[in-house]
Amino acid sequence: ANVLGMIVRKYLSEVVSTMTTVRVAVGSGNPCKLEAVRRAFDQIFSSDDVKIVISSHSVPSGVADQPFGDEETREGAKNRALAAYNAACSEAKESNHLEDMPDFAVGLEGGLEKVVFEKHEELWCMAWMAIVGSTTCTSAKAEDDEYCAVDGESKSLTWGYAKTGSFLLPPALCDLVINKNMELGHADDVVFRRVNSKHGSGTVGVLTKGEIDRTEYYVHALKLALIPWIRPQLYLDSSAS
Repeated sequence: ANVLGMIVRKYLSEVVSTMTTVRVAVGSGNPCKLEAVRRAFDQIFSSDDVKIVISSHSVPSGVADQPFGDEETREGAKNRALAAYNAACSEAKESNHLEDMPDFAVGLEGGLEKVVFEKHEELWCMAWMAIVGSTTCTSAKAEDDEYCAVDGESKSLTWGYAKTGSFLLPPALCDLVINKNMELGHADDVVFRRVNSKHGSGTVGVLTKGEIDRTEYYVHALKLALIPWIRPQLYLDSSAS
């Protein structure tokens, strides 16, 4: 029994020592966003040798509470990602646990687009994803990608961005957002008589009968934002261009 225990402990220690930990700082405390990031990274870094560790950081977006248009919404996502990265770095340094320094940081920002179509003003819902990460983290690299990280590039960072699909909001929500200056989440609570819906299924969830909840809505775009680390030879290797 003692010999068997020693073998098991040795095996487990070897497994732990060969496992790669990928630390991801998220610029939000919203459970929907945190779960979306976890799912996206788990699926893209799909390996028994990779462990994803998520940390939450409530940071400001630096844009309006209800951003409009691609530029402002994308900027909000980028600001959140960078603030989360800096917050995670500061926490690791203050605790003297430099091994906890983040490999990635993620910002998710929901926004609205005003569109005039056939003389009618419409409001479309969308969101931007921004991911900042190390150019040396190649755990998600495609098998046929020949990118090799350069020695000494450990502190080099790059960005990945993506936008969700968009959908048309109903007139009742448009009226509250445009004419009453409500944030979409608050307008959603009023129209659908809910509480804190943006921490639940979100507007997309109630409009699609739960077929696409807020978490799943983000997952697709987060995977797209990770493309530079899936195909680093095309995105990160300057010699490939």
